[in-house]
Amino acid sequence: MRKLLATFCGIGLLPGPSGTYASAATAFLMGLAFYFGAPWWSIAAAALVATVVGIIVGERAMQDFNSKDPREFVLDEVAGMLIAGLAAWWAPWSGPDWRITIPIAFFWFRVTDILKPPPARQLEKLPRGWGIILDDVAAGLMALGLTLATGALWGYVFPQT
Repeated sequence: MRKLLATFCGIGLLPGPSGTYASAATAFLMGLAFYFGAPWWSIAAAALVATVVGIIVGERAMQDFNSKDPREFVLDEVAGMLIAGLAAWWAPWSGPDWRITIPIAFFWFRVTDILKPPPARQLEKLPRGWGIILDDVAAGLMALGLTLATGALWGYVFPQT
């Protein structure tokens, strides 16, 4: 069960960029959630659960996969993408709808997760499961801000009439 959670139902075991795959799967699930009317707080709660479970499971994943930050462990990308994707529910502009906002959030999350601007890089150095998860939480928060800013710019450039 622990490995199933750590790998987000096996996505982390796929060859290639497992973090990108997990982020894309999360974005897809968020699109379904938005389409079916899930409230914003359910996504925030899912992000919190993914973060807490990720901290707990992350420490064991380090042992299971014999790595400080195993590529198979993708629950951190799930948590970060959930945070970034909240922009689809919180969009205060009259710009793009969720079908555009969620892909924009995906883009910004992958950029911030890969580049790890401060403080994400520093959080990555925390011990055990904390470092594995909190750098992606920081990347998710940065991506949320960038997505909201992109949406505001979008609303300015393409005003709704």
